[in-house]
Amino acid sequence: MAGKKKTPDQAVQAVVLREAGYSLPAIAAQLEISVSTTQRLLKRHPAVVGATTQALIAKAREELINSVFGLESVQLVAASLAAGELSALDLIRLRLTEAIESLDTSTANAPLACRALAACATTLRLTQEVGRKALPLEKLGQALETDELPELIIHVMTEQDVLDMRAEQRRYDAEMNGELNDDEIQNEIWRQHKLGLLNKPELDDDIIEES
Repeated sequence: MAGKKKTPDQAVQAVVLREAGYSLPAIAAQLEISVSTTQRLLKRHPAVVGATTQALIAKAREELINSVFGLESVQLVAASLAAGELSALDLIRLRLTEAIESLDTSTANAPLACRALAACATTLRLTQEVGRKALPLEKLGQALETDELPELIIHVMTEQDVLDMRAEQRRYDAEMNGELNDDEIQNEIWRQHKLGLLNKPELDDDIIEES
């Protein structure tokens, strides 16, 4: 800030921040002084590599990373940029409307009017693309959607289910160990199928008489 009195502490902080990798505008923003004041401080107290303790430099660098790449900081910058872009888009659309309304559509000026309309259409398309990037509504909708929880189905195994599972495991182990040939595999499958049919509960047969 112009006119703000400098303190010796600010000079030390400016040197530390400069050695930590801060740019002049970043130092000015951090110390709340102008860029020209920052330049004068560093000119009067030049930053010498290795002059400041590594602990101070590391701390300054950590604060720089946290201030720039922290989630809240990034969201704030992104919101500020989006707000600026949307304001510019509104102004461009307003000027487009005014330009279209003031077009001379007489026969003599028809070619110029067509070119102007084509330019306006191109500008409108660009504003739409910028608006979609500034406000990714599709991603926002996806983020707000709540996925339905999968349904958990519990099946109580019967004694026959356990026997079938064990038989299937034995068949699989024998097949993996090469103890079963193709015929034996097919016979085992047929046997399991027959056992399943035999153990199914019998249904009452309904007798339907055709009149």
